[in-house]
Amino acid sequence: MILLDRHIMARFLGNFVLLFGLLFIFAISIDVVVQFDEFMKAAEMVAERDGRWYLVVFIEGVLEFHGPRIFQFYAFMVGLVGVAAAGFTIVQMHRSRELVAMMAAGIPLHRVVAVIMAGQVFLVLLQLADQEVILPRLATRLARFHDRILQPGVETFEVSLARDVDGDLMYAKSVDANNGVATTILVLRRGETGVAEERITASSAVWNAELEAWELENAQILGTSAANEGRVAVRETIDLWETDLSPKKLLARRSAGFAQMLSISQLRAMRDEGASNDGGLDRVIFGRFSGAMVNLLVMAIVTPFFLIRTASANMLLQCVKASSLTIPVLIGTLAATSISLTGVPPGVGAFLPVVILLPIAFGRLAYLKS
Repeated sequence: MILLDRHIMARFLGNFVLLFGLLFIFAISIDVVVQFDEFMKAAEMVAERDGRWYLVVFIEGVLEFHGPRIFQFYAFMVGLVGVAAAGFTIVQMHRSRELVAMMAAGIPLHRVVAVIMAGQVFLVLLQLADQEVILPRLATRLARFHDRILQPGVETFEVSLARDVDGDLMYAKSVDANNGVATTILVLRRGETGVAEERITASSAVWNAELEAWELENAQILGTSAANEGRVAVRETIDLWETDLSPKKLLARRSAGFAQMLSISQLRAMRDEGASNDGGLDRVIFGRFSGAMVNLLVMAIVTPFFLIRTASANMLLQCVKASSLTIPVLIGTLAATSISLTGVPPGVGAFLPVVILLPIAFGRLAYLKS
C-alpha cells in the first residue's frame, strides 16, 4: 500500500473511531439520565454492602452495564457510521484541495473509493466476527434490564404460558435450562374448544429427557368430571407431565427474542429445537450476511456524492443527499430481513435489498467522473 492509500485509510478509520465513540457516549448518556434512579439504587446497595465509595460504585455500575453494549452498538451501527466516516474523510480532503492535487497528478478519484471500500470491508468483517464470537458470549449480560445493574447475567428465566404440541399452556416462575429445573409450575390443559378443563400445579419440576416429561414435586391436578347433577370438581395427585416443552425448547423460544445476539450455530440449534416455525430464525441467519453486503453496497452508492471535481462544490448539499439515501436504505434492509413476505422464502426476502442495490452500486461507480 503506497503512502496515499495509507493516508486515506488512516483518516477514514480515525474518523470512524471518533464518530462511533461520540455516538456511543451520547447513547449511554441518555440512558444513564433516563434510568438515573436505577443506577443510584444499585450503587447505593453495593456501596453499603461492601463499604466502598458511592461515586466509584456508581461509575463502575455504568461501565459494567453499558461496557458490553459497545459490541452490540457496533453490530447495528457499523454501516451508518462507516458512511458518515467516509463523508467526513472526503470532505476533509476536498477542503484541503487534496482531491485537486490527486487529479492533477493523474490519479483517478476511483482510488479514493477503492481505499474507503477496503476499509469498509475490514469493518464489516469485524462486524461478522463480533456477531459470531463476542455477542453470543455476552448475550446473558446484554439481556439484563436495569433492575439487574451490578448483578450477574440472566441464568434463569420466567416462562409465560408457553404452548406445547397438545395445546396445553405452561407457566413457570423460574426455569434453569442448564440443570433442567423449574419452579412454581402451572399447566392449563385445554379441550377441543380451547377452554381450560384441567389445571396442574407443582412447586417444582425436573426434566426427564428419556421420558420426555417433567417430574413434578408436590403436584396435584384440578379438573371436573361428569356427575348426575352436572360437573363436579375433582382433585388428584400427579407425578409426571408428558410434553414437548423441554428446557432447551423453552430457552430457544425465549432466546428468539434476542436472536441478533446469537451465533449462526446457536440460531440453527434453536431452529432445530422448534423455537420458531415461521422462518424468523432463517431470516435472521440470511439477514446477517445480506446486511453485511448492504453495508458495502450503500458505501459504494453514497461515496460518489462527495467526490466532486470542482473546488466550489456545496458539500453540505451532498451530505444531505447522502444521508437522505443512506438512512432509508438501511432501515428498509432491516425491515426486509424482519418482515415475513407471503409466498417468499426467508433467504429470498433477506437478499432482496442486495439484488436491488447491486446494479445501482455498479452504475454509480461506473459513471463516476474522475
